[in-house]
Amino acid sequence: MSIRGLGQASVQILESVYWKEVKDMRRFVVLPALALTLILLLPGTAPAEEPLIGQMELDFYLDNPVWRGNITGDISGNMFFTNVGPGRRGVEERGMTLSFEEVWLITDEYGNMLLTGTDEGVVSANSKYRMNGVVTGAAPEWSYLIGRAVHMSGYITWDPTGLPLTAPGTFRVN
Repeated sequence: MSIRGLGQASVQILESVYWKEVKDMRRFVVLPALALTLILLLPGTAPAEEPLIGQMELDFYLDNPVWRGNITGDISGNMFFTNVGPGRRGVEERGMTLSFEEVWLITDEYGNMLLTGTDEGVVSANSKYRMNGVVTGAAPEWSYLIGRAVHMSGYITWDPTGLPLTAPGTFRVN
């Protein structure tokens, strides 16, 4: 028996069954295949970058930039810190700490900016310093670091007159 011999109602039933099977096939075969293709073709979430870490060797100067020196490690160059204020606490110090606010700059050997940023920090009575800030500018090869948090810490050494002498420490961009 051909489809011509069926009544109109039977043809409609066959067509609806056929289209239902096509829809089911799309739902169970085509859509998952399409989803898998999209998952494979779309760029995945990049793994988190490893922190950028450097060792700072800084010397104290009586004029700005007050701290100058070198950084070596994941980034290497010259490093400068300019004091721009007394920090969040203002001129009122609490206990045995001194707070401060700075802008910092890392340059290559030719004086070209690699990274720059701001930080606020505190020096405690035991000469330990801690600073937290953010990367605010970068050379093109480091531009992915803009907006990232910066943490610095170390110990200040003192000369016999009581002035700061050096501030070796760790620089870290998360």
